[in-house]
Amino acid sequence: MIINFEQIKVYTSISKKTAQTGDAREMFADTIYRNIGGIRAHALAMKIYKSEGGTEYNDDEVKLIKNVAEQLCLPGFIDGLNEQLEGGKQCE
Repeated sequence: MIINFEQIKVYTSISKKTAQTGDAREMFADTIYRNIGGIRAHALAMKIYKSEGGTEYNDDEVKLIKNVAEQLCLPGFIDGLNEQLEGGKQCE
């Protein structure tokens, strides 16, 4: 899947009529770094932090990203992330 944490939409209302698009690389990488144990989590946090534009993530990385977002992020961020995941390209 392709995710662009540099340009992620964060909804500011439940109606999804308003949103802000911004760079969530450091914020989301820090969330993983501070809250998830293991070398895979560390590697994923660094990959997200150093990413530029749309970056390809494998199925295991996407599962971890979704789990972290669903447990530790605000709903507006989760909705924006899910939007990218629904529109993301499958890795070939």
